[in-house]
Amino acid sequence: MKTPTLLASLALAASLACTAPARAQTTQYQLFDIGQLGTGDLMYATGINNSGQVSGYAYTNGFNGWSSVGDYRGFFSGANGAGLTGVGSFGGTWSKAYGINDAGQVVGAAQTAGGSFHAFLRNGNSAALQDLGTLGASNSMATAINAGGQVIGMVGGDRNLPGYPDVLDPQQGFITDANGQSMRALGSLNGQPLFGNGLNDAGRVVGHIGYSELNQAGTFVTGPNGSAPVALPAAVHYQESSINNHGQIAGTYIGPQEYVGRNAYIGNDSGTVKPLDFSNVANYDPGYLGGSGQYGPASFSETTGINEFGQVAGIIHNHRYGRDFAFITGANGQGVIDINSLFTLADGDWFRNVTGINDQGQFVVNSGYGHAYLISPIPEPATLALWGVGLLLIGGAVKGSRGRSTATTRSLPAALPMPC
Repeated sequence: MKTPTLLASLALAASLACTAPARAQTTQYQLFDIGQLGTGDLMYATGINNSGQVSGYAYTNGFNGWSSVGDYRGFFSGANGAGLTGVGSFGGTWSKAYGINDAGQVVGAAQTAGGSFHAFLRNGNSAALQDLGTLGASNSMATAINAGGQVIGMVGGDRNLPGYPDVLDPQQGFITDANGQSMRALGSLNGQPLFGNGLNDAGRVVGHIGYSELNQAGTFVTGPNGSAPVALPAAVHYQESSINNHGQIAGTYIGPQEYVGRNAYIGNDSGTVKPLDFSNVANYDPGYLGGSGQYGPASFSETTGINEFGQVAGIIHNHRYGRDFAFITGANGQGVIDINSLFTLADGDWFRNVTGINDQGQFVVNSGYGHAYLISPIPEPATLALWGVGLLLIGGAVKGSRGRSTATTRSLPAALPMPC
C-alpha cells in the first residue's frame, strides 16, 4: 500500500465569505501516488469527486494516457485515492473511465463483444455497467457526470485508428436525465450539432459547436438540463471545459488573432473572459518561437476543470521545452501555480497535467512517466470551504516516494470571496 508523503505546506491569509473579519489559517499538502491497477501498468487519472475518489484508466506501451496496443482498463478508487477497482466492460477488450460524481457513479466508454464501444454508467458497488445507448450511431462515449447522475458525451461512427480504439467520428453530443436515463441529443446551433465538455449540477452544459474542436463554429452554454443553448461570443472563445454551480466557466480562447495562440481563462455564462495570468510562472515561456510570431507562440495554455470556489486546473503547453506542465490557481482564477514549482519528482519525472479539482481543493495530476497522483490539503480538505484563499505556498523537493523535502516559497494574490 502506498504511503502518503508530506510535500508542501500552505499558509492562507483567508477572508471568510460573508463574514467581516479575516482569519489566518495554515495547512499542508500531501501527495499520494494512487498506485497501479496491475503490475507494470501506466496510469492516467481523469476526474475526482468531493470524497477524493478518482476515475481513470490503466494501460501499457504508451505515454500521456495513450497506448500503442489499445489495452485500456478503466478504474475508480476509494475515498482519497485509496484502493483501485476495475470498471469492467461490455464483453470487449478495453474500457476507460472519464468521470465520477459524489455518489460514486462512474462514466466512460467500454468495448462490446462485437467491437463497437458504448457509453456506460456504473454505480460504484455494482459490477454491472449500464449501457447508455448510442442514439442510433455505432459508438458512444460518456465524458462527464453531475451530482444527479446526468451524463454528457457524444455518439458517432468508428475511425478505425490503430492504438485509438475509442476515437469516433462525432455525429452529435448527448445529455441524459438523472442516473443516465433517457439519452437525447443536445441539439444544434447555426446548423451545427452541439458537443458538451462540462456540466454543473443543474445540468447546464458548456461545449463547442460543430464536429471538431479544431474546426468548429464557436462555443455555447445551456440552461438547466441542457435546455435553451446559446452561443458565446465567437470572436474569443475556442473551448469551454467546465462550468460550476455559480455559472463560472473555465475555458480557452483564441485572440485577437489565431497566431497569438490559445490561452486559459475564467469567465461567466454571459460571455465575460478574464485570461489567467502566467507572467510569473517559470514553465510558461512568453513570446514566440521565431520573430514576429514566426512558428507560433512559445507557450499556450488550456483549462481542464473548475471547482465551486473558482479554482481552475489546466495544462501549460511549452513548445520551446517540448513539454506540458500542470497548473492550478487560487480562488476565482487568481494566481497561477505550476505544480512543478512546488514539488520535484524522482528520476526526472514531472507533473504534466491536472485533470480534475474538487470542492475540497484536492486535485488529480498525471506525470510524464505514467503515474497518477492525488494532491490533498491538510488539515481536513473541508476547511477550504471556509477559506477565501489568500495563499502563500511552500513547496518541497521529493527524492523518492518517501524521500526528504526541502522548502521553497511561492505566493498567490488574495482572491475575492465567493457570493453567498
